[in-house]
Parts: sequence; C-alpha cells; structure tokens
Amino acid sequence: MQKLKMRLPVMVLLAATFLFWGSYDPCKPDGPVLLDSPALADAAVAEGDCSEVNSVFTLRRPASGIKPVVRFVLSGIAGCETIRLSGRIRAENVVRGRYHSSCARLVLVQRDIEGKWVAGTESRMYGAGSFGWTEFLNDYLILPSTVSAEVVLLQSGESGTAQFDSIAAYPVKARAAGPWKMAFAAAWGIMGVVYFRRCRLHTRRLGHLILLNALVILVGVLMPNTWLQQAPGRIHSIMDQFSCAHGSEAPELQKHLVTAGLDIDLVDHVVGTVNRSVGHFLLFGSLSFLVLLSVALERLHPFHYLAVAFDMLLFGGVTEALQYLTPDRTVDVVDLLCNAYGMLAAMVLFSVVRVCWRWCARNRVA
Repeated sequence: MQKLKMRLPVMVLLAATFLFWGSYDPCKPDGPVLLDSPALADAAVAEGDCSEVNSVFTLRRPASGIKPVVRFVLSGIAGCETIRLSGRIRAENVVRGRYHSSCARLVLVQRDIEGKWVAGTESRMYGAGSFGWTEFLNDYLILPSTVSAEVVLLQSGESGTAQFDSIAAYPVKARAAGPWKMAFAAAWGIMGVVYFRRCRLHTRRLGHLILLNALVILVGVLMPNTWLQQAPGRIHSIMDQFSCAHGSEAPELQKHLVTAGLDIDLVDHVVGTVNRSVGHFLLFGSLSFLVLLSVALERLHPFHYLAVAFDMLLFGGVTEALQYLTPDRTVDVVDLLCNAYGMLAAMVLFSVVRVCWRWCARNRVA
C-alpha cells in the first residue's frame, strides 16, 4: 500500500491528462473545405468494382481480382500546413494481404513536382476482417516537397468488401499553447524532479544507464513530428527501407482513434504491432531489462519484479500522455501496446539470463 500511495499522484495526473486532453482538439480549421462527402463522379480515378450511393462508396474485390481504388484530387492545397482527413469505414470479410496495411484503407497521398509519392505521409487508417461503421481521423503535415495531394479509398486486401462514408478533408492549424497546457507541462516537470529522488535513481546500481534510457524515450516522444518529417533524406531512405522490409508504415502525424480488424491470431497481431512501433518496443524493452537487472544486483525482494512491471506500464502511459502537450504529436494505442510487449520481452529475457547465470554458478561451485 505504501508503494501504491507513492505512485498515486502520478496516476491521478495521468488520468487527468488523458481525460482532459483526450477530448481536446489541438487543431482548428484553417481554410475552406477541400473535400466533403464526394460522389463517384467527382473522382479523378475509379478502378475495379467501385460503386457509390448517397456518398457511400462500396469497393469489392473478389479473390485474385483487381484491387478497387477511388482517387480524389485536392485543389487549393497551396499554403496549407496540415490537412485533416476523416471518414467512416465498414468492412465485410476483408482478408488482409501481404502487408499489415493491405486491407480496407483511407489515406491522403502527397506527391512532389514529378508526381512521385512523398515519403513519410502514409497513415494507419485501415482495418481488416469484418467490423461495423468505424470513425477514422488523421492529420497530415504537408511537407515542403509536396505540390499536389489526393484522397485515396482502396481495398488492397486479398478479397472482401469495404465501404466508405462521410469522407472529408480540410486544412487545420495547431492552436496556440494556452495556460492549461502550460500548467499540465509544469506539473509533469515537477513530477519528474520529485520522483527522480523518490525512486532513488541517483543511488541505483545501474542508475546512469536507466536514466539515459528514460531520457532517450522522453526525447523521442516530445520531439515535434515536423522535425522527424523534415529530417535529412538519408534518414527518410532508411525509414522507407525498413517499412518495405517489415510491411509497416513510415512515421507520420496521426490520431489513431480505433484499431480495427483484429481478426488475426495472436502471433500475427504482436508481430504486426511491433513492426509499426519498433522503437517503443526496443526502448521500453531495454529500460525494463536494466531496471530488472538493477533489482537483481541490489538483491531486493522478489516483489520488486512485479513493481517493475507496474512501473513500466505506468511510465509508458505517462510518456504517451505527454504527447498531448507536444506540438503535432498525438496518442496512439499501438505505441502503448508496444511498450507492454517490450516489457514482457525483457522479463522473459531476464528470466532466461537469470536461470542460466544460476546454473553456471552452481556448476562452478560443484
């Protein structure tokens, strides 16, 4: 109970951050609507089995058939900093394709002066399997090399039917930081200073490594997404190669409201989730392993191993909640899952290392 009481202030502030900022829209409209409930006649491209009734699009793909796709060209994007794309998706028996995102999909594609796709502008608004009408929303930062953009509806799964409704796209801009945001940021800063002492990070066996790992995580989640998207071309090239190798997507300004289509088995789910946020998996895995190793070196009570698991989940929630206070960053449930999977992987690895270490020690004594 004493350990729980010590963590209670963080849990209260974490709940307040999610409740308050979870219902707060960090952006506001910044110009005329670019696309609003279009008809099929408004499409620049319509391929495959596509139909539309009252702005409800139905894209069907039989097994081994042509991938249906509908494209709408957006005019008037000059001067836009961010474009918000929203809509509803419904799927019926959509079989996921080769990649995790090969399914019912809604995306805004940015193109350069040569008509090529601009790296780092994909989204995670997709789903597989069968699910009812689900709301999706995504804010796209318009990159400097972008000269044109288009809204794309497609069913890239192996087979099945996808429906799209209430498609809208309009420019937005970030709201100015007000006193409430400054107050929450200051409260979290104070929490960091207080718990650095209360958790005795300055006296831990591996305190420096633990602190360094935690700082890397904090820098990663607090860094504005514009810095990542405007990174040198070499970094984008590495990210694109990783995306192609793992079937995931490049980092992007996102608001992943719903994870749809969990019709896959547990292994596929874990692998697909980790591929989409591998950085969270590795960093939280290494942090968990270092803390567990520190507990073992300090010969603390085995109860502390459970406390480590709780603290890692709590820290994961805190780092994700901090993105509410960061310009153009939003909370993603996939990142939270990857934090948990990284922690579990570290606990398994630590258990194996501990058993092997004890076995070697007994053999040396014998």
